[in-house]
Amino acid sequence: MKILRNIILFFLILVSILELSSLIFLKLKISKSFDHSNLTFAFTEIDSNNFMNLKKNVKIKSNINVFTDKNRLRVKEDGYVTNLDNENSKIVLIGDSVPFGWNLNYKDSIAGHLESLNDEFQIVNASVPSYSPEQSTKKFLNEFSKVKNIQFVYISNFNPIDLYLLFGNKWNEKINWSNYINFFSKDLFFFKYKNLPLWGEINFFKIMRKVYVMKYFEIPTNKSNKRTLESDKKIIDLYTGQLNKIKNMNYANTKFIFTPILSPMHLKDNLNLLNDFEKSKINLINEINLNLENYEHGNFIFLDLVSIMQDYNVSDIFIDNCCHLSSKGSEIIANKINQTILNINANN
Repeated sequence: MKILRNIILFFLILVSILELSSLIFLKLKISKSFDHSNLTFAFTEIDSNNFMNLKKNVKIKSNINVFTDKNRLRVKEDGYVTNLDNENSKIVLIGDSVPFGWNLNYKDSIAGHLESLNDEFQIVNASVPSYSPEQSTKKFLNEFSKVKNIQFVYISNFNPIDLYLLFGNKWNEKINWSNYINFFSKDLFFFKYKNLPLWGEINFFKIMRKVYVMKYFEIPTNKSNKRTLESDKKIIDLYTGQLNKIKNMNYANTKFIFTPILSPMHLKDNLNLLNDFEKSKINLINEINLNLENYEHGNFIFLDLVSIMQDYNVSDIFIDNCCHLSSKGSEIIANKINQTILNINANN
């Protein structure tokens, strides 16, 4: 009995030391943040239809200001409400964090630059960070089907390239940056059991989750090793498949401007300097882009950003190694969109 009591006491002391050490470790921010999409979660939520969307009336005050309105749209200033019921000619932006303007103030985003270039149109930014093409299409079809006078829609999605390279042939269209951890970790006990009764969150398990994510997600050598020709075709067809969904709704009076996937790797002087993971990634992106470029339909316009951006330095137009644009990169694209619109209107 005494031995059992000592074992239990030792176990409780060990658990307490581990928890206290883990709490200090987390509080001092020694480790990398587990919440990769922390800023995303600050202004997104799962709505009543089990669909991730921007929260209503959110404002985040920091060096980057993010304001949303009651329509779940990113807007230029606190208190601004997008009027979707007016007769104004509209340009709607749909997609993920790239057209949203990740880590940019509104004026530095594509939408902000478009507003400064063209006051003839009402600019509506309906992009949401982490969205896949499927989610972007669903949001547009569900929320904008009755909006009047949408003359142009700009469509841009980088997602889910990196997620596909992580999951390989286990990837599916439902996986996005807000839920991906649930898919690759659902059988691990330290993801299943996050809290204890009366105690709350288990800090040691939180660190284990951090370590797991860093090991199996952030290190590129652990990626892209489970792909098949079939799974590659699935993601290549995803982008044009969503364009087809929009096409089938017969938006006869709306022009859809869609883009290739743009990566800083496109602008490298020597692609032979890329590591194996980067080469695998850029080859996949090129296949998707070729499929997009060959997509043909009367009111769908392919905007070849890869060729446009090759005249610029990587550091001038991107803010990270993924895909997110700087203010300069956003301005270049806004200028190209605006010029495309002017050309179309001049020819009508």
